[in-house]
Amino acid sequence: MKFPSLVAIAGLLVMAVATSAAADDWLSLYGAARGDARRLSGSALAEPLGPVQWQETEDERREQCREMLGLSPLPERTPMQATVTGTLDRGDYVVEKIHFQSSPGAYVAGNLYRPAKVEGPLPAVLYLCGHSTGKVNPPYQQNARWFGQHGYIALILDPIQVGESQGLHHGTYREGRWDWPSRGYTPAGTEVWNAMRALDYLETRDDVDPERFGVTGLSGGGVISWCLAAADKRIRCVAPVCQSGSIEQAVVDQSVQGHCDCAFWINYYRWDWSNLGALIAPRPLLIASGSEDVLWRPSGYLHVAERIRRQYGALDAVENFQVVEDLSRHGYTPKLRLAVFSWFDKHLKGDDTPATEDITDYVEPARNLLVFDGQLPEDDTMSEIDKTLVVRSRLPELTDKASWEKHQQEALERLRATTFRNTVQPPRYSDFRTAGRDRSEGQYGTHEFAHADGIKLSVKTRRDVRAQAANPTLVFAVPSSVDKTFAGGGTARPRMGNQVTTAAVLVRNSGPTSVGEGYLWTVRRTLPLLGHTLPERQVSDLLSGVAVMRRQPTTGPISLYGEGDAAVLAIYAALLDPEVEQIVIADPPTTHEDPATPEFLGVLRVGDLPHNLALLFPRPITFVGEVPQEFQWTRKVYQRFGAGDRFRVVDRPRDWQPQ
Repeated sequence: MKFPSLVAIAGLLVMAVATSAAADDWLSLYGAARGDARRLSGSALAEPLGPVQWQETEDERREQCREMLGLSPLPERTPMQATVTGTLDRGDYVVEKIHFQSSPGAYVAGNLYRPAKVEGPLPAVLYLCGHSTGKVNPPYQQNARWFGQHGYIALILDPIQVGESQGLHHGTYREGRWDWPSRGYTPAGTEVWNAMRALDYLETRDDVDPERFGVTGLSGGGVISWCLAAADKRIRCVAPVCQSGSIEQAVVDQSVQGHCDCAFWINYYRWDWSNLGALIAPRPLLIASGSEDVLWRPSGYLHVAERIRRQYGALDAVENFQVVEDLSRHGYTPKLRLAVFSWFDKHLKGDDTPATEDITDYVEPARNLLVFDGQLPEDDTMSEIDKTLVVRSRLPELTDKASWEKHQQEALERLRATTFRNTVQPPRYSDFRTAGRDRSEGQYGTHEFAHADGIKLSVKTRRDVRAQAANPTLVFAVPSSVDKTFAGGGTARPRMGNQVTTAAVLVRNSGPTSVGEGYLWTVRRTLPLLGHTLPERQVSDLLSGVAVMRRQPTTGPISLYGEGDAAVLAIYAALLDPEVEQIVIADPPTTHEDPATPEFLGVLRVGDLPHNLALLFPRPITFVGEVPQEFQWTRKVYQRFGAGDRFRVVDRPRDWQPQ
């Protein structure tokens, strides 16, 4: 008889303990994100697209890519005002100091390296820098110089906030710009747009062959190499260096703590790097990585590479995909550089001979490479690009009810398609149980349930047990600042009359799932990688709490309540659940443009808070206390289209009565 090994028995015991823990313990907020990241990376390009499916979906996938970069629709291609401010003649090569405007007043600075003698159009390589000192950084200028000395036109650009390019890429990372996710803005979009305009410029030059464009870059420049090649078909060959990985690796390793905002896109469609690779295919793609890179681990880039390799195989182009790695940390090695040079020689020049000549040690003094000679343009608009790049929806003219209802339907569909694409998930009733906490004749109760992503939550109720029928029920999310939720939601519960049942949903980051201020930053920066935000997850929790309450025989018609930031959660939960009767809000924030307002992916592309609240029309809205001036627009919608009596104002929560 064959007995299981000790290793197998130990494995079964670990699984049993893990299963028990999952069934009985509260899953941490970050633990839920880790599980979600594994699901995302596990499903991304799990099977390659067949040639027909790949071709039929190419345009749609490219538009999704651009949308997640904030580039759908593409900005207007305005005059670039390209200017050469000086040249450096270095014998066998020449450096041109160039600036252009990717959008009016948004200056992009770069150096163009070319052979001293050009006898016909040459292949052109766009070199994109990481976040050090930009184009003057020795490893970067040395790589661009190599191309200029070996028969290429090479244009190297400063990233925003680096070198001579202004703007900001450290939004949520350092500056508290939580309005960026709500705007649908990522500086990766600005970098890709700047690179697209650089290609536009290169197309105007007689010494450039526009049919032979390539892109490469290290670190942050590697990410933009991926994104540019996916978003712009003009790129014929791509080689990202030390910036390839997977969403799972970034979340599980928590390497998001080391990345600034331009390392990722706004992930409405839950893409991984493998999806970018499938969009680049069948064009030549080389992944160059250091196996000891702490930011981009082999567990990520090898996982992604295998899926991309299968996609290239399905398109009969496996020779156009390659991975090269070296036993090295984040940065170049001779092996990685020569592999990149050989890749471009092969695919842009048709030369299969491996490159053997590496970069030279010469470093051009930084001062010599400056485009603006130390005096940056004072009228540069790059510092405002986060507010202008992403196209926002225009508000409708309130002309007639039919046009309003058309706008209402379209806006709700767009919110569901992007901002809340991954929101509505029913609670897992297989784990559902009710834990009675009887006090004062059964007045208080607790209902515990598991959200669809595994995190366990609860609802604290207060009801009048003397009621002969189901009471109207007011459901609300408990803010993270509340420290006492023992009886019916504790200090978070609005003081209502006995005729109204209240239900406090302990959404994630409140009560037992709270995280400290130090780790909250990591959570808020991690969730957008998964197509979520923390407030959006709280909306999902609130909706799950509503679903739990609907299962209770004592629950009457459900309305939602929210005060302060919780009012925002109530607004969007009501929009997503048409069975919510009405909404009661107090002291709400007035705009998603304020970084202090809860963030939702791309919500400003549809509308701001007053405009989105109006989408509830004609369901009743009640304000507790003064109505902020910004919400008079909402009131105007109700009055204009015959529901003015459904927009009410009361002094105190207990004055509210369901309509």
